[in-house]
Amino acid sequence: MKNLCLSILLCSVLVDLSASETKSVDDFRAAAAKANAVLTIPEWEQTPEAVEASMKDAIAKANTALDQIGAQDPAKVTFKSTVVALDDLTYQAGIAANKATIIKETNTNPGMRAAAEEAVKAFQEWAVGIDYREDVYKAIKAFADTHPKLSGEDEKLFNETMRDYRRAGLELPPDPRKEVELLRKELSNLGTD
Repeated sequence: MKNLCLSILLCSVLVDLSASETKSVDDFRAAAAKANAVLTIPEWEQTPEAVEASMKDAIAKANTALDQIGAQDPAKVTFKSTVVALDDLTYQAGIAANKATIIKETNTNPGMRAAAEEAVKAFQEWAVGIDYREDVYKAIKAFADTHPKLSGEDEKLFNETMRDYRRAGLELPPDPRKEVELLRKELSNLGTD
């Protein structure tokens, strides 16, 4: 009996301690602000139509940004206006794709999973296609031809971007490049089926 009372007392003390240690989202936001970071809770799509619309919107915004990169005067391109802009737009579009992937893999509603799967496929096809935007490649290549003196993260991002274009076949003649693009799109589709 004594052990039972002691156990109950210990459990009630632990419950009180854990309740006082529970933190709210605002507590985490305050801690993030001290580190000059912003903490937000992602908004999740709740209908199949919202999943589709979210991906279409993300791709449309990214295409607008790609158009801006490609429309630049080659004599005036900069690291920020080309390589960083490309990285930023793919990051933003990737957020929508990541959310769709999570919905595809975890949602209990079959309609939501199917819509998310289609959204992921649309994103992956688009993502392969951006490597073959001649206007964007020309702008980035124009920057590369200035032989920029970069270091650290900037140098790594620049080198990886140029490597990705080489791997995509942008330095190949048009016919083999088109074949590489078709094969990459086919591989992408197989990866989501």
